[in-house]
Amino acid sequence: MAIRQRRYLCVVGLLLLMTAPLSVGSPQGVGSEGDQGCLCHTPMDATEVRLVNLPDTYEANTTYPIQLELRSPISVNDEGAQGGFRMTVSNGTVLFDNASQVHLLDGAWTHTETGIYQRTWSFNWTSPLENDSRAEFIVSGNAVNGNQAQTGDGWHQVQFVTVGAQYTGNAAPSSLIDGLGLADGIVLLIGILALIGLLWSAMKP
Repeated sequence: MAIRQRRYLCVVGLLLLMTAPLSVGSPQGVGSEGDQGCLCHTPMDATEVRLVNLPDTYEANTTYPIQLELRSPISVNDEGAQGGFRMTVSNGTVLFDNASQVHLLDGAWTHTETGIYQRTWSFNWTSPLENDSRAEFIVSGNAVNGNQAQTGDGWHQVQFVTVGAQYTGNAAPSSLIDGLGLADGIVLLIGILALIGLLWSAMKP
């Protein structure tokens, strides 16, 4: 009887661990766990992330109106959620037009619960006081179909670089981590092996 109960508890625990990530959404925005992308959803190259009007070269202490856009084959649900994002900015200052739709979370800008019913967000970026540096924008955009689940959505991560008029260094984007990083992959592999071992031991007579 004790062996049967142990097997049952182990199987239930395994199922809960496997399904837990699927039940967590991000209506209040994505924190630092989203720096590598919207990993609870499916990556999709066809989801296009754009920063419209971001200059290739900026002047010092100048404000640029920019629009963050998501373009995706994922159909728009007019009565449900449509998309979300997380954006880190390495230099300059950012001010979004609608403060109720966007907020700062774990050092980056992301949507709020009222900001998920759209696929465009407008903001002003004010460049640094000097024009001899560069600024990097890393944006993870997630186009969703409004079914209140992670299925059928598609995210993409893009890095944009703008440089000051007197900047003379490298203007190429830094390396992006697409999907899981090495450390995350190792942790995931260890977790899977531990679960397999737990299940195997539970099934032993």
